[in-house]
Formats: sequence, structure tokens, C-alpha cells
Amino acid sequence: MKDRKKFLKIAGITLGAVVLAAGLAAGAYRLWERAPALPPEPTPAAASPSPGAAGVKAQDDKGSPFDTKRKDGVYTILLAGNDDGTGNTDTIMVGKLDTVRHKLDFVSIPRDTIINVEWDNRKLNSVYWGSKNNGGNGIDALRSHVKKLTGFDVDCYAVIDLDAIIQVVDVLGGVYFDVPQAMDYDDGPVIHLQPGYQLLDGETAMGLCRYRKGYVNGDLERIEMQHEFLKAAAEQFIRLGNIPNVGKVTRILADNTDTNLSAANIAYFIRQALMCSPENINFYTAPNTPQEVHELSYTFLDLYDWLDMVNSTINPYTAPVTEGKLDLVYLHNGAACCTTVLNGAYYYQLGKQETAPVQRPAAAVETQAEPQQPEPAPEPEVPAGPQVTTAPTPAPKPTPGDDDWLVFD
Repeated sequence: MKDRKKFLKIAGITLGAVVLAAGLAAGAYRLWERAPALPPEPTPAAASPSPGAAGVKAQDDKGSPFDTKRKDGVYTILLAGNDDGTGNTDTIMVGKLDTVRHKLDFVSIPRDTIINVEWDNRKLNSVYWGSKNNGGNGIDALRSHVKKLTGFDVDCYAVIDLDAIIQVVDVLGGVYFDVPQAMDYDDGPVIHLQPGYQLLDGETAMGLCRYRKGYVNGDLERIEMQHEFLKAAAEQFIRLGNIPNVGKVTRILADNTDTNLSAANIAYFIRQALMCSPENINFYTAPNTPQEVHELSYTFLDLYDWLDMVNSTINPYTAPVTEGKLDLVYLHNGAACCTTVLNGAYYYQLGKQETAPVQRPAAAVETQAEPQQPEPAPEPEVPAGPQVTTAPTPAPKPTPGDDDWLVFD
């Protein structure tokens, strides 16, 4: 009896010590993690003097400045990853974490999204390494172009090495996923997957997310597959309560990511994500229209559907983003248009440029020839693909706001 009491006493002391140590560790962890610092809100410009005021020259009154008040407890992040082996950022996502409502939304912008630039390859996924190859740091250029598409600058960014994703999946013990079809590819990454519900390790999961050769819609279907996998991974991560793995995941991401987040910031985001329920973690694809231009595959964002998605999912501000905040190339009645000035408009003139016919002098004749009827002018060729017009303004779904003249900073 004495031995039993002694054993229970020792066990109780040991258990208490473990609980205390765990509590201290959790407390220390909470003290260590840090929310990212948000940029200060810009000071609104002073209102213009009223026209006709004494001693003031009359000038146009364009209305109030754009409201830069942020929603409470929200953070935005740009995630980019190279998954084609060339250095192009073929995965581009903008996310918003709401720490008040415990909600996480990500929107994928297709890699072939056309951007308003002068050079010939106008795909969004070429910006990062194009900047690096010309002496830039890559991420500033990518952030700038994403801002032109979304209407706001992100708070944080992370360019993730593919090895980091592989390591994270392995640390979590793999991810169970229902592979919808056979996936076989040897030209580059070696991918061999059979359909069915199975446990994917890091390498296999990366193969699933990179595969696109067998899809009818190519990259767009690959994006949807990535979303399904990320949703499954997030649900399993939350359901299994991977608190012991948070430190490991934090270290992997901190060591293998080009980011403006510290390890403490990453830990904060991970803990906040664990507080989200699976139904409040959502992935979307920017609404778009595929179109070939100069034998290159592009996607044109659908202007008003895109604005609806931005404002309902990732906009961190209380005021809605309007088309006046964007620098975005879109299609309207088959023509390439832009919310600003269309750069390099020649690029969209896809028809052949015919030279004027050469006039030959009539041969001298002794008898007067009958008057010749002029030949009808040939009908102009109808060029294929989007054409540049005077960029008609589409009939707005919401009426454009009075503040569209302002620049959003």
C-alpha cells in the first residue's frame, strides 16, 4: 500500500512537472511569436479649396481621397513558387488572413496572366526572374505588378523553394489525398501516380501539384488540383492538431523562403491558421478568359468578375477596389483594352500588314481603249485574336466610383 501511494505521488509530481513545463513552453512560445508590422496608413490629402473661394483660383473638385482604413486584424501575403525548373514563378497566390473572424482566403492568379508592359513576353510569371536577370531583386517587380492587378500592395511576401514544400509535407507525416486520374510524366520532373485515395509523401505531393500535361485546360486545371491538395493538407493539419510540428515547419519555411517575415512572424501565422476551421479556409482562381496572342497562350482577367472576387476575398481595406485603381489588360467585345493606357498596343495587331499595290503605267495604244471599270477594293483581312480599338469602356456592373481618378497607395 505504501509503495502504491509512493508511486502515485511520484507520478502526480511528474505529471504536474510536465504540465507546468508545457505551460511555460506554450507561454514562452506566445511571447516569442510576433504579428507582422503593418505599414502605416497614409495621411489623406487635404481637400482641394472650393472653386470660387476668395483669393483662390477655381479648379476641378475631384471628390474625397480613397479611404485607406483597414479592416481589423487582417494581413495580406503574396506567395510565389517556382515549379517548372526555369525560375519562373508559376504559382502566384494572394492571400488574406483574418485573425478576428479566423478566416483564410487565397486567390490564385494564373501564371499566363497578361500584364501591361512593352516587352514581347507579357506573362506575369516571367516578371520575377526577368527582374533578377536585369539586376533587380525580383520580388519588388512581382509585388508591383500584382499591385497593379489587385489595386493594393500586399503586407508580406514569400517566394518558396520547392524543397520547403516537400520537407513540410514529410514533417506532417504525409497528406492523404484522392488522386483523380493516372499521372505519368518523365520529361523533367518524374511523376507516376495512380488514381485513388492514398498517402502522399513530399516528393509525390509535389509531383501531383506540378503535373499539367494531361489536362485539357493545362495550367488552369493544375491550379484547381493545387487548391484541392492544399485544402486537404490544411484540413488534416488542423484536425490532427499539429502543435508539436509548428516549430519544425517554422524552421523549414524560414530557412527555405525569400520573405520579409521573421521566424516569429511565420509562427504567428501558423498558429492563427490553426485557429481557422476547415470550412473557413478557401481557395479561388481569378476569373479569366484564355486567348492566344502571337502564338503564346495568355489569360486575360475578366475585369468586373475579378473586381468582385478581389473585394469579397482579399481586399484588406474597408473601401472597395474599383477599376480606377488597376492597371489591367482585359478583353471587351474581342478587343484588347486597358484600365489605363495600353502599352505597346502594336502587340495586339495580329493581322498581316499588306503593302499598297504598285501602280503600273498604261501601255501606249494607237486606238482609244474602252474605259476600264475600277477594280473593287479588296476586303480587309479580319485579324485573329484580340484587336486594339479605342478601348471602349464596358458597361459597368457596379457604376464606377467618383474616386477613380485617384491613385491608390
